[in-house]
Amino acid sequence: MTLALIPQPKTVRTEKGEFRPPKEGSIAIPSASWLPAAEALRTLFPKYVLHATAPGLPNTITLFLNRKVKPQGYTLDIGGEGIFIEASDADGARNAVRTLGQIARQTAGTALPALRINDWPDFPARGAFLDLSRGRVPKVERIAEWAATLADYKINQAHLYIEHTFRYRAHPLIGKGASPLDAADVLRLDAHASARGVELIPAMPCCGHMEKILKHAPYRDLAEDWGVGRYAAPDAEDVLGDFRTRGWTISPANPDTYPFLHSLFAEVLPLFRSERVNICCDEAYDLGLGQSYLMAEMTGRGTVYLDHVAKLGEMVKHFGKRAMFWGDMIRRYPELIERVPEDLTVLDWGYAANHDFGAIRDFTAKGLECYACPGTSSWVSLFPRLYESAANIAGFARAGLRHGAAGLLNTDWGDGGHYNFLEYSWYGYLFGAEQAWNTKADRASFTRRFCVAMLGHDAAELAEAVDRLGAVSHLSVEGCYQSVWQHVFFAKPSDPLFNGEPRRGFAVIDGKITPVEVPLDAALGEETAGALEEIRGVLAKYAVKKGDPLGILPYWVFAADTLRHAARKLAVLGPGGGGSRPARKALHREMGELLGRFEALWVMRNQPSEMRITSARYRGAMRALLK
Repeated sequence: MTLALIPQPKTVRTEKGEFRPPKEGSIAIPSASWLPAAEALRTLFPKYVLHATAPGLPNTITLFLNRKVKPQGYTLDIGGEGIFIEASDADGARNAVRTLGQIARQTAGTALPALRINDWPDFPARGAFLDLSRGRVPKVERIAEWAATLADYKINQAHLYIEHTFRYRAHPLIGKGASPLDAADVLRLDAHASARGVELIPAMPCCGHMEKILKHAPYRDLAEDWGVGRYAAPDAEDVLGDFRTRGWTISPANPDTYPFLHSLFAEVLPLFRSERVNICCDEAYDLGLGQSYLMAEMTGRGTVYLDHVAKLGEMVKHFGKRAMFWGDMIRRYPELIERVPEDLTVLDWGYAANHDFGAIRDFTAKGLECYACPGTSSWVSLFPRLYESAANIAGFARAGLRHGAAGLLNTDWGDGGHYNFLEYSWYGYLFGAEQAWNTKADRASFTRRFCVAMLGHDAAELAEAVDRLGAVSHLSVEGCYQSVWQHVFFAKPSDPLFNGEPRRGFAVIDGKITPVEVPLDAALGEETAGALEEIRGVLAKYAVKKGDPLGILPYWVFAADTLRHAARKLAVLGPGGGGSRPARKALHREMGELLGRFEALWVMRNQPSEMRITSARYRGAMRALLK
């Protein structure tokens, strides 16, 4: 058989023969620190007993210390006499067990193929990022499952993005009605992740993106715009453009800002055993325009920003933490990069397929610790834009490795509400895990390996359907952020989207992202709906078969159905579609059915509170169809 391993190891040499593990056997480890690897082995072979690795004593599975093996790396030998693992550290041993676990699952653990694997990671820090703040808080057991699954694919950092979704004792208004995590939840999740070799790291906005906190009356005055959209800078209108979110940025000019942020840190940071915290500080669009205008006039807006970040960096040291922050704002002031404190970690992000990945050297060349931060490309979409995600992740991985990045952090967001279920993002998460481990892994075989390892099916038609679904979702056009189909799905019939004017954009053609000019008309809708009918049929076929241990495929069937509805909507409302009253009523009924399914899928795995954000969008689009 052909093994489907993720991440793909650096080298695999297959040999003749096989090893049939006995039902009862022994595991030998060189020291107590390797116990986690041994315990992971016992989940595969529960009747095996533990011993110390000692010369001359035979064991079914033997773990050796070899300091010549690269950090976190391993060798794995499977032969007729047993299984032999070498590593220079306990993390490497656990990584070997993870690879062995995939092999055992794919062979039902009965006859393991004889082989030798020599493997090590390209990045020491390999992270995944989960947005808990844009309209979705998964149930705690689902977050735990997320972290454990990531560990299986050699991710060793899991970042939780918390804006308002933590229950603060000192600030009970924050997160009220949003099903926030509490201290006990975080402690359980942290222990669960740590036991699997995953460092759980909090991400807390401390500059921009604070509107869900600063909207409350007790904190409104902390906002750069005083919480009422007022600015002092004469050029505020020009700087902000169409941006008009009140209470977006906390102001460093307000004397109560830092005591307030300290009080948030005091309740959250001690719950995490990680020595890191992401203070975010991204997209602070209005900084220096309101309360801090006079400060900016004296020192410059860039200095106001950097001083704020530096103060926060010093503040979190009191909790034994090192601060990480997003790099977009400091890029606006390149002359200040050399002044970034050397004990801060820069998170360099960008999510386009054609992002300037090599610009990460602007940070690494200054001696700053830096992570390359791509994304799953799932937000503002009815299904992830898989081709953009793959190009973005692989591009960042190659550039990060070339320019000395310390890690790769793969992000997943929920801009505008989480109609992109977490289950949609596993393809991007695992592709990121692979690229963080092995930037030279075979991209052409990844979808097939994903279907085997994650969905439990080795079927060419399923892999083809996944690729086709990602290609359909990719379509983007001018004037529509990310996938156009999301915009069509929620658009009113009067929206200019339906005027039929050709629009320039990008589509996936023959597996490549290609510039196109497309008319958004009925013909495009009908063609796309037909393709989605075929894709949906394949996904539904495998959704009812044995396999798919995380229950991903029912969510993907739903994604295909929402995309198909958007295509049908274009077929009715676009030029050539007629837009008849009966056809619009049919769309209304279908969207109502989709809403019911959306809510049922949601409550199975997520807290119910913020489902209302997306449900309201469904209902608004439905009402518009009947006007």
